[in-house]
Amino acid sequence: MECLRLIANPIHLINEKKKKEQQLIPCNPKVDFNSNLREIINEKYKKVYLSDLNFKEIILIVDNYIDDILIHRIISDCITNIIDNILENSDKFDFCLPFD
Repeated sequence: MECLRLIANPIHLINEKKKKEQQLIPCNPKVDFNSNLREIINEKYKKVYLSDLNFKEIILIVDNYIDDILIHRIISDCITNIIDNILENSDKFDFCLPFD
């Protein structure tokens, strides 16, 4: 009987779909990096127990690694820009002049 009522009034069917979609969406869609990392590590290493201290250390290692990458990129860009500026704007490295 319920199916016939839904066929006769498709509006009720739409409301039920919206309710189901709303139930699928978590209450807090903003999930932080730490919890995602914890889930990924727990999924990959199911047989290994990792305490909260272990996760904090892993997060610290990841943060430090990313910081190091950024520092190296900034230094590399600065050095490259300095070398390019010296080569373009300096007469000291003018290789078109013949040597004496």
